[in-house]
Amino acid sequence: MIPHSDRTEFYNDFNDYKLAVKAPKNYVVWATGDLLNPDEVLEPEYASRLKKSYTSDEVIHIATADEMQKGGVTKPVDGNIWKFEAKNITDVTFSLSSSYAWDAASVVVDKKTNRRASVQAAYSKVANDFSHAVEWERIALDWFSNNWPGIPYPFSKMTAFQGFADMEYPMMVNDSSTPDLEFSQFVLNHEIAHTYFPFYMGTNETRYAFMDEGWATTLEYLIGQQQLGKEKAAENYKKFRVKRWISDPSTEQDQPIVSMSTQVSDAGYGNNAYGKPSLAYLALKDMLGDEVFSKALHSYMDNWNGKHPIPWDFFYSFNNATKQNLNWFWNNWFFSNNYIDLAIEKVVVKGNNYTISVKNKGGFAVPFDLKVIYNDGKEQLIHKTPETWKNNRMETFFEVRANAPIQSVTLDGGIFMDAQPTDNIWVKKL
Repeated sequence: MIPHSDRTEFYNDFNDYKLAVKAPKNYVVWATGDLLNPDEVLEPEYASRLKKSYTSDEVIHIATADEMQKGGVTKPVDGNIWKFEAKNITDVTFSLSSSYAWDAASVVVDKKTNRRASVQAAYSKVANDFSHAVEWERIALDWFSNNWPGIPYPFSKMTAFQGFADMEYPMMVNDSSTPDLEFSQFVLNHEIAHTYFPFYMGTNETRYAFMDEGWATTLEYLIGQQQLGKEKAAENYKKFRVKRWISDPSTEQDQPIVSMSTQVSDAGYGNNAYGKPSLAYLALKDMLGDEVFSKALHSYMDNWNGKHPIPWDFFYSFNNATKQNLNWFWNNWFFSNNYIDLAIEKVVVKGNNYTISVKNKGGFAVPFDLKVIYNDGKEQLIHKTPETWKNNRMETFFEVRANAPIQSVTLDGGIFMDAQPTDNIWVKKL
């Protein structure tokens, strides 16, 4: 057992838990697992509302803040014992309050079996964002179950509790309240994504945080595309996950991603755990295409959930599932001190044939777009996947046969922000 020590978070084995929490009257307890005895701890009206929420698509106010304040929600005895049960899970946690409002609903997370998961929220009545939490949870569980990672939410419940840590726990998240609804949903998406990484997979985030934080960051970005649109999601991703790293030449931030999480600190840890591995996963997705990437991700998750995979299990699982030797990619992204810096080295013009030389100064095998603008104002966008760098990590050449003279060529990496963007454009000399 490794205790939660802030940055190095959790690493426990999978167990079956029964949890009993003795609480004073008027205190509601929320916890990992299913509440086994609602009729013993709640007055009939509130127990009935809770049971109804288990099959409801609509948000039900189990207990309002005013009802909590008046008392009468729980049985009127000190020492109510709240009993919970959770199976095949790495840890349990609980929270309690005598004043928080309590909302709940449910959502179908497995369309093949129509299995539902309960979604609940506990919060102060002054927290404007948390009144949306149950609906946001419904959206997140549905999207994660059916899109990326595309595996039905594996547990029976998710509770969003208003706290201070912005922290994930099995079947619960402990989030701050913010006045920015978009940001609050962004954080909630990220913490719920941790259900799969590390909890469903059992990865050791005390040693290899990129195996959980990197995936949660990736899922946060992908669900953001659906909720906010691709442009806004990319803007947020660059702002929160890429810009500070790519704009800071500090060497610790360029330690290999595979470095143990205890070996890097502060910004070095943050970028190795969140932004850089997420970029690696998204680069891999771009290179393999969604269908193959999804197949490989599912193969990895199906084979290794609950078995404590380490990085090499992930790497080789993808190799096996894709029937490709991706070791060049793993070495490039996870075992190097590379960064992102492309440059248009030169453009050789012979009639209407243009040979474009692109240098990879930073070393990472990143996807990018070549934006070609012709003299007549027409534009052409040429996309290159990371496969471009497979045989030569340092330089690649492109042939463009133009029907008209080219005015300029610009490299654009999108979320793969460039450390020196000034050398990403070529303009024909007059």
